[in-house]
Amino acid sequence: MISCYNQNIFINASDKKLIISILKKTKNKLKKVDRVRLMDFSELFRSLSSREKVLVKKFLNVNFRKHGIRIPYFGIQKVPKNLIAIRSQKYVYKIKEIETQYLPRRVYQAYKKLNSALYKELGKRLLILSGYRSPAYQMIVFFQYLNYCNFNFSKAVKRIFLPGYSEHGYVKKQAIDFTTTEGISTIDKSFDFSKTDEYRWLLKNAYKFGFYLSYPRNNKFGVIFEPWHWQFRDNRLKDYLKTVN
Repeated sequence: MISCYNQNIFINASDKKLIISILKKTKNKLKKVDRVRLMDFSELFRSLSSREKVLVKKFLNVNFRKHGIRIPYFGIQKVPKNLIAIRSQKYVYKIKEIETQYLPRRVYQAYKKLNSALYKELGKRLLILSGYRSPAYQMIVFFQYLNYCNFNFSKAVKRIFLPGYSEHGYVKKQAIDFTTTEGISTIDKSFDFSKTDEYRWLLKNAYKFGFYLSYPRNNKFGVIFEPWHWQFRDNRLKDYLKTVN
């Protein structure tokens, strides 16, 4: 099973096979994009073997702070009921449609106000590349990226968090990964969201709508710079919305 040494986690051949097996079993679920982001662990576990369940639970017990990532642990939260589905978002780059995303209603309303102000000022809009992710779905996303990183745990955790640590699954600080209508990628290095007019506008104005950059350059959390990743805090939004409504 996974073992720790020198602040890193090493994943043996048996565990790699289990992770690949889990990804294969959830492949069909991933095609059902209107539902998969909301799955809970009971739904995920129904398709897994006993050994695969044990492996998932071991990863759930990993302490990020022992691996150089100093983000808070939010805990495994229940899937909220007031989620709004955002469908039919399309960007120009390779003419791709974004899979259905979800946001809590208050976050979606704040996003719409932000987008309206952005369009009024710059004639541009932001799309939601990733919104709410259930903890079970976050685990699948983590395994996908771990596989992509050739099972290099220390590399994977700087980019994708385990369930309980991700703001995408914590509605009190709900995260949105933004992209432009041109389709600026968060992975393709030939594009850089931080160099867009939209990003510069967010730096100056996002706080007015309750959004804050989670991981700026050289952040204290040990996380890579993510210019597209913004968290929502409605404690600052209430007073501001009184002035624009």
